[in-house]
Amino acid sequence: MDRSFKFSILRLSPGGVRDERINIGAVIFGDDGVDVRLPTRLDKIRVISAALDQEAVRDIARAIGDRDDEIRAAGISNVEARISAIGSFGPINFSEIGMFRCESTKDYEARVAAIFQSIVDPEPAPKVLRGKRSRLLTQLKRALRSERVLARRDEDLRSHRIVSNYELAEGLVADLALKNGVMHIVETVDVSSEDASPRRAVADIAVSALVLEQARINYGEHGARTRLVYNAMPSVEMAAQTCLDAAAHQGADLINWASAADQIKLISALADLATPTETAAERRRRLQHQDLPKLKLA
Repeated sequence: MDRSFKFSILRLSPGGVRDERINIGAVIFGDDGVDVRLPTRLDKIRVISAALDQEAVRDIARAIGDRDDEIRAAGISNVEARISAIGSFGPINFSEIGMFRCESTKDYEARVAAIFQSIVDPEPAPKVLRGKRSRLLTQLKRALRSERVLARRDEDLRSHRIVSNYELAEGLVADLALKNGVMHIVETVDVSSEDASPRRAVADIAVSALVLEQARINYGEHGARTRLVYNAMPSVEMAAQTCLDAAAHQGADLINWASAADQIKLISALADLATPTETAAERRRRLQHQDLPKLKLA
């Protein structure tokens, strides 16, 4: 059954010279009472004052329901009038009234959760993408950096340089990515240590294959060029050959890092596609050229 609800955000404002306030909850007004919602934790109130007691704040918020019962018993049913009659509750006051509609209890809870996420809950910390760490990837990045085509930390794909740790989807992060006409996605698998096992090689190749497949899903079969660079002990490589062949069958170029010829071919191909960073001398020449006076034709 379609119903509309009016709500207000609960704001904590202890007063004082700072006149600070924070959103600590919400109250939803129904015909037969109010639904007062507070988060499980109220640690955010410490932003205003370390002296504020969380349980005392909760007690004040809960008392809003009792006060609303008294107001409705007195014959006041209009939401705006109820809020006006409640006024402020100690350090807690109300925001302007909002409204939402819902068709079921599930929908109601989803709307309340959305209000909390957008207005009440603290903003989540920015997600930090943790890249792969391996000797192979370090060597590959070093080679690209020497070619001046590895992007700096503050650069993205728009630099037309090779970006590290590029997120393709939730939980799927490419080791390297470059945008130049099409997306170039590079994944690395390093199982060259003595303790590497065929099982680990198969698992690592499978994860990289998922990343490369996601790139093809994101950008289309002709919009992505995928490469799988691997370095493996000979015995491990033989055991994992079926997985490597499967990745190649899905469209990935296989590059054996143990092959000097493959290394040179890969670095040259990526360096040709990317835009190198300026050297100091190139930057000086460019700036000098910009400063030259323009000759006017008679």
